[in-house]
Amino acid sequence: MEIRLLRTFSAVAKHMNFSAAARELNTVQPAVSRQISDLEYELNVKLFVRTTRDVKLTAAGETLLEEAVKIIAQEEQARDLVERAAAGKTGKLRIGYIAPACLEFFPALIKKYTMQHPHVQLVLEDMTAKQQIDAFMTGQIDLGFSRSLPDTMQAGFNCINIYTDEISAFVSSSHPLADRPAIRLKDLESQPFVMFERSGAVNLFDQSIAACQRAGFSPKIERQAANMQTVLTHVASGLGVTLAPSCIRHLNMTECCRIPIKDKIKGMPLELQYSKNHSNPTVEAFVKIVEDARPEIRAQMETKT
Repeated sequence: MEIRLLRTFSAVAKHMNFSAAARELNTVQPAVSRQISDLEYELNVKLFVRTTRDVKLTAAGETLLEEAVKIIAQEEQARDLVERAAAGKTGKLRIGYIAPACLEFFPALIKKYTMQHPHVQLVLEDMTAKQQIDAFMTGQIDLGFSRSLPDTMQAGFNCINIYTDEISAFVSSSHPLADRPAIRLKDLESQPFVMFERSGAVNLFDQSIAACQRAGFSPKIERQAANMQTVLTHVASGLGVTLAPSCIRHLNMTECCRIPIKDKIKGMPLELQYSKNHSNPTVEAFVKIVEDARPEIRAQMETKT
């Protein structure tokens, strides 16, 4: 049975009048009569008893009306769901993010997105840069807030710069350098270093080593950790110093101090990344929200404190 025939049948059953049904359907009465005849022929039953004075449903017609109401409602629901999915108003959106780099602005973005798209299921994953690369390769995330992608991947991704962070030194509160308003990298030459594992953040690790070498020394790396909070815990315990993006000051900094560096060091960009070949309509809506918020995020995150 075609949906259009069921709609015509329901209109006639509603009005018990072929002409009134035709007006509702914006067609002519002969077309309505023909469609009802087609439906009766297909089902091999009589749906209406028609006289010169009135129209009544048969027992078969009463049964069909109950089912037609359900079928039409299901069709309308399916159509609505499909249209909403195509417009990015329903479905699932999976986002990877580097927590220390996003703590200050990420919740506001998510809150705004969920207010505008309450029927989209959000999956948020705190991931290192390396974990996000792996997740993109295996199709586990749709969007990522991360550091610059490797050159070999960049051609396949849209990469939007959100803000650029500066590299700072972090020492324990009791460290001899803790009271300095700023230092040169050379001041750290004799210090043991605690570094974020290179496998999790290749750019940060290599950039830190290169900066120290330009300053005339190779850092003595005595410890490595898998997340920034652990790095800060080691630093706070007096086990070493570290170089890291200034954004980690938003983590638990108890017994730690951030010190700006006088040396010229290339900043660490945070990017919003997503595949150019994505097929998820929810992505574009989120990207729009992020792009609108970029000026405010940059003002917030690039302020040196």
